[in-house]
Amino acid sequence: MRRVKKKSSEAIKYQVFKSRVSLVLAVVFLLCLILILRLGYLQIIKGDSYQERVENAQYVEINQNVPRGQIFDRNGKLLVGNKSERAIFFTRHRNMSNQEILTLANELSSYINVDDQRLALRDKQDFVLNNYYEQVLRELPNEAQLLKDGAISRTEFYEEAYNQLSEEFVDTLLTDDDLNVLSIYVRMIVASELNPVAVKAKDVTEEEFAKVNQDLDKLDGITTGMDWTRDYKYGSTLRTIFGDVSSSEEGLPKELTEYYKSLGYSNNDRVGKSYLEFQYEDILRGTKEEVKYSTDRSGKILGQEVVRPGKPGNDLYLTIDIELQQEIEKLAEHHLKSLRKLAEDAKKRNDENNDLDWDIHPEYIDTVNIVVQDPNNGEILAMVGKHINEEGEVEDFDYGTFAVTYVPGSSVKMGTVVTGYQNDVLEPGEFIVDEPLVFQDGTKKTSFFNRNDSIAVDDQEAIMVSSNIYMMKIALKLLGLEYEKGMPLPIDISDNSYKLRNGLNQFGLGVSTGIDLPNEETGIAPALTNNPGNYLDLAIGQYDTYSAMQLSQYISTVANGGSRIQSHLAKEVREYDANANGPVVKTFNANVLNTVQINDKEFEQLKKGMYDVFNTHDQATDRYGTGWDAFHNLEPKAAGKTGTAEAFREGHSVLNQTYLGYAPAEHPDMAFSIIWPTMPMTIPFFPAQFLGQDLVLKYYELEYGQAPKKPYNYNLDEFYPRIKEGSY
Repeated sequence: MRRVKKKSSEAIKYQVFKSRVSLVLAVVFLLCLILILRLGYLQIIKGDSYQERVENAQYVEINQNVPRGQIFDRNGKLLVGNKSERAIFFTRHRNMSNQEILTLANELSSYINVDDQRLALRDKQDFVLNNYYEQVLRELPNEAQLLKDGAISRTEFYEEAYNQLSEEFVDTLLTDDDLNVLSIYVRMIVASELNPVAVKAKDVTEEEFAKVNQDLDKLDGITTGMDWTRDYKYGSTLRTIFGDVSSSEEGLPKELTEYYKSLGYSNNDRVGKSYLEFQYEDILRGTKEEVKYSTDRSGKILGQEVVRPGKPGNDLYLTIDIELQQEIEKLAEHHLKSLRKLAEDAKKRNDENNDLDWDIHPEYIDTVNIVVQDPNNGEILAMVGKHINEEGEVEDFDYGTFAVTYVPGSSVKMGTVVTGYQNDVLEPGEFIVDEPLVFQDGTKKTSFFNRNDSIAVDDQEAIMVSSNIYMMKIALKLLGLEYEKGMPLPIDISDNSYKLRNGLNQFGLGVSTGIDLPNEETGIAPALTNNPGNYLDLAIGQYDTYSAMQLSQYISTVANGGSRIQSHLAKEVREYDANANGPVVKTFNANVLNTVQINDKEFEQLKKGMYDVFNTHDQATDRYGTGWDAFHNLEPKAAGKTGTAEAFREGHSVLNQTYLGYAPAEHPDMAFSIIWPTMPMTIPFFPAQFLGQDLVLKYYELEYGQAPKKPYNYNLDEFYPRIKEGSY
């Protein structure tokens, strides 16, 4: 046999080594191949995506306090502008820790003082736990012992501290320097990376500004610049209606955070918080500056480049005539004070003589609401509210014109008449007997001008003398009933009562006017089911409640022939231009909400009746229009309707007095509504209608150049004998 040739031990070792090297090379080759494939995938397939992410990380839209658009009146007078103020900002670097921010806050506190009364208790507690830990242990001995024994954790100890450390205790520990550091810190800590926040944007002194500027290289992330605040050119006039803007420190208001975040806002954005600033935020807000940052590996900012400059917001032009607004404010204050003085003097004289049957409470004369608008396009020319507070000071109450409602009284009667026309229960010129209505249950209803007799009046005269019975008989007809003395009132009126309320709604009473302001109140409209007495009261304005804005839209709908036009304050939007009016971006045209179906003959009857309210004394019957006393001397003539509604205040009987009108009577270009709530219950009524007279005269002066006339002055010696006799 042949012998098997054996390999030497060296050959075997070499073979093993060779195999291992081949395996290692194969693994290395495989790893290199995977790496090459991965790099190819990243560069070729995912390259664009990653490049975009890099770019997005470098380009950051930041809030650099771009000024808001300005607000002007209809004639181009600046109402709300912007005022520059020195400011100090902080920009948080990437990867910047809270401890680093606290250290910076300590450094910055030696440069500026921040008086912040809004520090939360939790902020103070955190500061005390970090800086006065030994004092906290002494304050909480039981919890401190549990912590020492290991019975509770440090986290649990902190939770107990948050629950037990009172504000009084932490305030005893915190020095003024501590509070300054903390105030600075809480403003800085909310900053997101690479997004500046204002550390101090109000009342920065020249010295503070200069000191910080001088040492900017020592204060990492701190910069100086200019901030802005709203500048109200006409002081308190319409201040509430303009609304508020959040401050640099406040950012998004808590109650609006979710709303604005849903629109893409950041926490530190300055936004409109109320009324016009809120309503037109999308117009008034500016375009933020876009900045490209360059940073080192640690995230520290090395430089920045403005990629897209910021742009102020667009300018908003209102329908308001600021001169008319201010003049009516003066009239409102004059009449409010004068009527209260008249009531005070009447009460004082009665206290001496005890010869009046009326209970007069002068303090109840504390409010008046006025709206003036163009009846042809819904533009609000002026909205005035005045209120006397408990200290006897007159304050603005402009929002009351659309956010507060009252029972208006007879001023709604044109709506009742038109509803009768539309439901074919009344013909233009139809006569109805005004007489006391007596029902089976003892309910009795009368007109003010006629307490006991039977007098036939048509729709024109019913408006002129404000016949309650004419309107109530229309309301009965809408239920399919004709009045008979002693008749029972129906038990269930739900089937047809809606006709009357819908008839009033079509004029804007009890529904939204569409005014471009938040929080409009549409009024109280209780159910009409088994309360026929209230239903009859609704026909004369003694049940549902309406605002001055609704009454203004209502009288404007009558004035223009039946078009209910949306009430609005915005007239147009223009691009911001620092030197002149910018180009028009948007115009707010008349928006007809609905059309009241009324023919020419019916409309003519309404016009005649409303003209008579202000201008007619019927010599044959010696009947006067209810507004004749104050309005009959106007030239050109005006037309309108008055109203009084019985109400209660603190258990006492009072009257809401309303005055609606338009002028000139032919081709009107203004309409107005006035509400005097809770006036004294006297006969004759307190002469509040003279505010309406002065209002129209002032409009004629400003619009038509008529000679100025002094406001009406009230005379107790003339008025007192009339209320003493209780007659007109």
